[in-house]
Amino acid sequence: MSDDFNLPMRQGPGPRTTDRLPHSQLTQHGPDDIIEKLHHWCFALPGVLNEASGISVPGARALVLKDSIPGNPEAFMTGREFAHIHPPPDTGSMHVKIPSDMASEVVKSGWGEEHYLVSQGHLPAGLVLLYSPRDDEELKIIQLVVTQAYEFAVGQLSDRSF
Repeated sequence: MSDDFNLPMRQGPGPRTTDRLPHSQLTQHGPDDIIEKLHHWCFALPGVLNEASGISVPGARALVLKDSIPGNPEAFMTGREFAHIHPPPDTGSMHVKIPSDMASEVVKSGWGEEHYLVSQGHLPAGLVLLYSPRDDEELKIIQLVVTQAYEFAVGQLSDRSF
């Protein structure tokens, strides 16, 4: 990755999250129309299936790369799942697998945090909780980060400046 990967700072204080499993966002969830746009956009990515998550809470919807598309095993949480969106009451937050340097940028700029098990030293860096987008502008940033997760999953990661 180049030094071009820069995210704008997220406005305001971060949401409250759990410090245990399940790793969840507790406050600052986006409105239903924004979360609906997030779902629609995520599951319109080429070669991505909308399936029940193999690793998250019941009701979480996983972004799963079709078997017919070559994938990068380092990008998957379980099976071919590279991201999942949490259901209510944790509406719209999501876990994504991205390269560790990109994960550091997500955390530094306030758009998310390391997964609880990463911070405890049980999983390698790169798995982050992205906070629920609160408006259309935040949705654009979350979409760009999810694009990085998608490109990591298909092995075609490109540099991207935000």
